[in-house]
Amino acid sequence: MKEKPTVLIVDDEHINRKILGKMLSVDFDVLEAENGQMAWEILQEKQDDIAAVLLDIIMPVMGGYEFLGKVRTAGMTDLPIIVMTGESDTKSEQKALDDGAWDFVAKPYKPRILLSRLRNAIARSQVSMYERIQHMSEHDSLTGLHNRGKMYADTKKMLAEHPDHAFAFLRIDIDHFALFNSSFGETEGDRLLCYIANLIRVEARQVSFYTYGRMNADIFVMCMEYHDNKDAICAEVNKAETMLRNYKEDYLLNLSVGVCIIDDPKLSVEEYYIRASMAAAICKNQYEKNIGFYDNSLGRQAAEELEISNEMQTALEEKQFLVYLQPKFAVSTDTICGAEALVRWNHPKKGLISPGLFVPVFERNGFIAKVDYYVWERTCQMLRKWMDSGETPFPVSVNISRISMYNPNLVKVLTNLVEQYKISPSFLQLEVTESAYMTNMELMAKTIHELRDSGFTILMDDFGSGYSSLNTLKSIEVDILKIDMKFLPEGREMEKGEIILASIIRMANWIGMSVIVEGVETRRQRDFLEGVGCDCIQGYYYSRPIPEEEYEANYIYKNKLDSVQQDLEEIVPKHNVTILVIDDDDVDRAILEEYFKEEYHVHQSCDAEDALAYLKHNSSKVRLILVDNVMEGMSGIDFMKFCHTEKGLNSIPMIMITANERVEDQVTAFQAGAYDYITKPLVKEIVLARVKHVMDISNQLSSLKRDERAFRHQMEVDPDTGLLNKKAFRTLCTESLNEASYENKILVIVDIDDFEQLSKEYGYAVGDEMIEAMANNLQKTFRKTDLIGRFGGDEFIILVHNLSNVDAARRKADEIIKGIMLTGARRQIQISASIGLARCEQADTFDTVFARADQALYDAKNTGKGKVVIYGEQVLNDDK
Repeated sequence: MKEKPTVLIVDDEHINRKILGKMLSVDFDVLEAENGQMAWEILQEKQDDIAAVLLDIIMPVMGGYEFLGKVRTAGMTDLPIIVMTGESDTKSEQKALDDGAWDFVAKPYKPRILLSRLRNAIARSQVSMYERIQHMSEHDSLTGLHNRGKMYADTKKMLAEHPDHAFAFLRIDIDHFALFNSSFGETEGDRLLCYIANLIRVEARQVSFYTYGRMNADIFVMCMEYHDNKDAICAEVNKAETMLRNYKEDYLLNLSVGVCIIDDPKLSVEEYYIRASMAAAICKNQYEKNIGFYDNSLGRQAAEELEISNEMQTALEEKQFLVYLQPKFAVSTDTICGAEALVRWNHPKKGLISPGLFVPVFERNGFIAKVDYYVWERTCQMLRKWMDSGETPFPVSVNISRISMYNPNLVKVLTNLVEQYKISPSFLQLEVTESAYMTNMELMAKTIHELRDSGFTILMDDFGSGYSSLNTLKSIEVDILKIDMKFLPEGREMEKGEIILASIIRMANWIGMSVIVEGVETRRQRDFLEGVGCDCIQGYYYSRPIPEEEYEANYIYKNKLDSVQQDLEEIVPKHNVTILVIDDDDVDRAILEEYFKEEYHVHQSCDAEDALAYLKHNSSKVRLILVDNVMEGMSGIDFMKFCHTEKGLNSIPMIMITANERVEDQVTAFQAGAYDYITKPLVKEIVLARVKHVMDISNQLSSLKRDERAFRHQMEVDPDTGLLNKKAFRTLCTESLNEASYENKILVIVDIDDFEQLSKEYGYAVGDEMIEAMANNLQKTFRKTDLIGRFGGDEFIILVHNLSNVDAARRKADEIIKGIMLTGARRQIQISASIGLARCEQADTFDTVFARADQALYDAKNTGKGKVVIYGEQVLNDDK
């Protein structure tokens, strides 16, 4: 690795290049180019070696602006480029910044300023080695969660900073994990641990304050905000355990979770862990008991459930259950397009009881089936009433619980209801949770098919919560996907969740499905969803769940949508992004607010102390800080140094604003963490350009890490089939072959016979369909633990783990051939596949075993179509 970073100097004046080269040679290696064209050629050859570019503007052959345009077009936005020019007018500086320059320096050069700006630009463009080392010391190397020490430290700090919040400490482990490890190997065990770690990440983010980590082996811990609702914790644990059981269908996996409600904040975090461990022991190895609480609240919970169970039948008979309606809105027009019916319990003594308290109890004791029917019938009655009054109602969706889905008479019950009230089934839409689909897909597919044949519209609720994928939707008849807003984290920056949500919406639209996103609360969320093609929105941004009478008044009998929208516009801030201005000069603060008020919310602070008080509760909203240096109390430099050491503040970009032009003060500001330095008096064009420039750079830096994993995933997956691509398969297969056991692994190569001729004869669309069908067939035939890849064209490759014998390999090969033949038969096309197999032996490399399997495939194709050959044996299916 080179000791010094490399800087490319681009200037047509030889003397300027030599002066700069000498100036930089102590700290940098220097490359030179006499015009933009030469610089572009050097950059294409040595892009990874160049840390920054010093660029002149006026040059022959290719000038600086044209060079900036080529760099921007090529997507090299993370390469720091500092523009050098003798022109001092503000238009030149603004144009350079707008064209993608990171900074701007005027000739003649001031060495210290130039070096400071150069170092600052390079530092911003690279991930700090110190941060990487610190990350390794604080995180578990396998799962990426915090390790024991970091988790303890963060928990202690969180409890100290939020003494007015209640917290719960959870200890989570997998029953009989050692047996799982010995049965499937350490590699599969590690994958399971990573899967659990991801579940914990997702669950923790449902609350505002949390910490989590891996203690050791299969033991994980989490400390999270607690809202005095143990049913909620139990529901989340049950949800996680269901997901865990679906992880490996042929092996029963259970969790044991111990919970300690933190009622004495003076205790050490280790004591909370001990108490949670004691609670976990209560349920360890007990069938259908996966959670234990350290205190006596478990007994109180049982008493509450008993009370609910004792009163539920009376509540049903006395119609204490109410149907609330939450409207759904079309994104493109901001007009209502439907509603969801939600159950509420209006207790005569306790008032409204949260569904989170009684619904889980009803689901456990089976009473939810009666409540389901009550809501269905009440919804039909409302629809009939609206129609009788001469109105055409919007469709209303009702929820179908898992228990109701398993009712063999479900289709008859629902069709009888709509016939009884003489309403079209299209007005009564049906929402079924994703988890219900995945429990018994064959039964669910049959039921859903019958319901759709009867005219009902089917919504898959909670899609993407961890059970299925869009690939599953090919085999299940669903009209509308319903996605929860949990995919979209709060904050202005584009998050990984936004990428996932946008991808799901677009892919759903491609296969002809509408999408509803629920839980939408802000204008920014609504605008984002409109931009990615979402059809409908449901959430508090438009309306909370409301009683029947309020829904009728607002949306059925009177069109008050315009006034409701006007009220909402007044509630929702015009701007959700804040610029914090810190200056003891009232006039300068007012000037800056005037500059930015059309695009941002500007918060003014007259000194650093007031600014820190504001940031304590609003740091997540602040996108940029403009801070004066000379103020009473804490100076601007000291403020920046303090923020640089504080988590949550050190990521906010800052610009120093001052009337002082001294070089020493500018250097000090950059060393303290300033992204830029603006001198007074404030020129609007310069201030706007520099602020935009800093915000763009900050956004790029923030998104680099988030995008890294997504890009890596894209690099590993074949875009047409979703299988591993050639490079990724080779890498993972090599890792698998390096494991201790070889005798139960087999490499399989599958090739569609005469695929090129088939595509020419029937069209390339049919060829693509056959490729997709083969990919789906392979995913159904093999297990999740097997590696499945596409090696290009019509060739597929599979590494099968833990096969009991050669006969099992033959059976799977036969299944593949039969599957592709059936696919072709549906299109009245004769199609088959040839398959070569090879055992993995001790000390095999990927190339070795691939060569044997490829030879077997060659032998199979030479024998005829639809043949299977295992390397070293004769053709297996001679009768084909």
